This record gives sequence, structure tokens and C-alpha cells, in this order.
Amino acid sequence: MNRAIFDAHCDTLLNRSAEKEFFPGGDSLHIDLPSLLSSNVQDQVMAVCIKPAVGREKEAWQLGLSNFEKFRSAQGIKLHFALEGCDAIAEGWELPFHPIVASLTWNGDNAYAGGIGSDMDLTDMGQKLAKRLINDNTAIDVSHLNDRSRKSLLKLGFPVCATHCNARKLCTGFNRNLPDDDIIEIAKRGGVIGVTFVPDFLEEKASFASIESVINHLEYIAEKTSISSVGFGSDFDGVKDLPDGISGAGSWPQIIYALENRGWSNEDINKVAGNNWRRFFKIQGDLS
Repeated sequence: MNRAIFDAHCDTLLNRSAEKEFFPGGDSLHIDLPSLLSSNVQDQVMAVCIKPAVGREKEAWQLGLSNFEKFRSAQGIKLHFALEGCDAIAEGWELPFHPIVASLTWNGDNAYAGGIGSDMDLTDMGQKLAKRLINDNTAIDVSHLNDRSRKSLLKLGFPVCATHCNARKLCTGFNRNLPDDDIIEIAKRGGVIGVTFVPDFLEEKASFASIESVINHLEYIAEKTSISSVGFGSDFDGVKDLPDGISGAGSWPQIIYALENRGWSNEDINKVAGNNWRRFFKIQGDLS
């Protein structure tokens, strides 16, 4: 059965090979159009993150916007724009595409919140921006918030998601993974946690990461909440190495096959493959 995949996070827009290789395909990307279509990926969220491009932030921003403008004409798939960190908003830069989801910060601190590795709290500006995003129908992603900022954001009572996080109980993931209490709080608000393929977030020893590791995190989060609270957020093109058995978007059939091999029902596989994200984002898609 060909599942309708919804992948909630990739970093392809900032890959310098993307402009030439996205449409025809190539060896430099985890994601290109031929592999997306062959795997029946019906929705792909594509993020722009400018913070890592120190000194070249505006260049990275323009590259991401330019690539999304080109790629969104792709037929047979819905591509969705996302902000990984709201630094461009803080800079007052033009936002030509409506983001389906936004994280307040990346790994570092900014005017809105504290990222991984700090103890900075959600700021007043961050609270105001969160309310503005919700009012503008942009979902809020907690993936890169530190524990303090994330818990303060959760206290505001908004429905939020984690587009690319795993369970901290199974792997600390440099504190990028979520503790059980936050997993439960996100689920209570109708949110979804997108299990990511970053080896360091799957296994304490990254070289042990495999498709089975991905399923372990899916099952753990589902057991803590429900099968309706978990999905995928690959982080393709945002990480150099991938788990054993996964090479890029062409590997989705192998991932689905592994779920079937574990004895998952068709209904549960369809929820995790994409229907949970479609429900959260209220996107019309193949919900069969």
C-alpha cells in the first residue's frame, strides 16, 4: 500500500545544490522531486534557518526564499514554507510566503526565547510573537527551545507541535529531545511530535541508529500519549549522516515496510505517515 507521507521538516532550501538538482534529481540532496514523488510524499515542509549562516544571514534568507519560489511550482506534491527561528521577523525582513509553522528560535538565544544550550526564558516579545503567529494561522514549533522557554510557552495554552524531536527518555540528544512531561502536554493540546532521523537524537551512540530506532521513538511517544500525537519530521538535508537503512526521501517505502513488519495496523500507519500532521495543520489531503 502506497502511504500518503507528510514530512514536517527538511532543510533542503538552503542546500546550494538544490537549485540545480531538486527538479531532475541528483546525488547531493536527501530530497529531490523524483524521490518525493516515487515515495508518495504528498506534503513536505521546507524550512529556512538563517542563524547558522553567521555573517551571511541575509544571503541565506534570500537563497531559501528563491529556492522555495522555484520549487513550489512542483506538480504532484504540496510544499509548505516554514521558519526555523524567527530572526528574519526580528530583522523586519519581508516575508513573501505564509509560514505553515515557525519556531521562535534556533539553537541559540534571540529576542524571543532561549535555544538549546542556554537557560534563557521566553521573553515578553516572544509571548507577543507567539500570540501573533497563532492569530495568523501559523503553528508554533518547540523543537529548538530550551526546557525553560518551552515550558513557559506551554503555559500559554496554545496548541503547539515539535516538527523534529524525539523522546529524551530513549536518547538525551544533547537536550534537543523532549522530556515525557512536555510530550504529554503537547499531545493534550492536540499537537504532534515529528520523530526525526538525526542519528544523535535516536541513539546515545549515533552509529547504532537505524530504522528500528525511529520506530522505537514513534512507539514510545504513542504509548505516552496516543497514536494521534506522533508523525515524522525527517530533517533531511539538515544532517550529514542518516540512520542505517535510510538514505533520503527515496527510503520512505522501507520505513513504512518496517512499521508493517512490527505489526502496526493500516490505520495507525496512515495516521503516523501523514494524517496526524494533516489534522494538526488542518490540511485537506488523502485521509483514506
